[in-house]
Amino acid sequence: MTRSAWYRKIVMVMVTIGLFVSQIGGAVALAASTTPFGPERFAQNHATYAITTRSAYYQKIWRSAVHAWNKTGVFTFKLASSKSAQIKLTTASANQAQHLGKDVGLTEYWAKRDYLIKVSSELNPTLLHSYGYSRSDDLHVAEHELGHAMGLEHNPSKHSVMYYENRSVAIQPVDINGVKARYQTPAGQAS
Repeated sequence: MTRSAWYRKIVMVMVTIGLFVSQIGGAVALAASTTPFGPERFAQNHATYAITTRSAYYQKIWRSAVHAWNKTGVFTFKLASSKSAQIKLTTASANQAQHLGKDVGLTEYWAKRDYLIKVSSELNPTLLHSYGYSRSDDLHVAEHELGHAMGLEHNPSKHSVMYYENRSVAIQPVDINGVKARYQTPAGQAS
C-alpha cells in the first residue's frame, strides 16, 4: 500500500468517525432539558384569562388545562372578565376552522417591548373531532396552547407537551423547567 493510499484510508476513517459522532450528538440534542422559548413573555409569571367559547365541553377542557398549569406552581392563570383578560381562550367556528388548515390549536399574541399584552388561544373542534381525539387528547392540545400563551415555543422532544404534534403527552418536567427559565430570563432574550 502506498503512502497516499494509506493516508486516504486514515482520512476516510476519521471522517466516518466524525460523522458518526455528530449524528449521536444530534440525537442527544433532541432530548432537550428545557422547553425553548422566544423573547416575549408576560411581565410576571401570571396573567388573567377568560374563556369565551360557548361550548360547555370546551369550557371544561380549557378550565382543566388552566388547572393543570396552575398546579405546577410555575405560572398562575387568574380568571377575569372577557373585557379585561390578558388571555382569551376560545374555539374556532366552522368557518374559522377552514382558515386554521391542519392546526388543531393556534395561539396568537401581541407584545410591546417584548412583553406579552394580549394573547388569543384557540382550539379547532372541527379537526379535533374529525381526527377522533379523546377528551385527554383535547386537554393536552389546550395545555400546549397555554404553553405558547406563557411564551414557550415548540420542543423537539416527543416527550413534551410542547412537541409540535403532541396530543398524548401532558405537561412534563421539561415544560415546567421551560416556564421557570422563561420567567427567570429577561424579556427580549430567548433560550
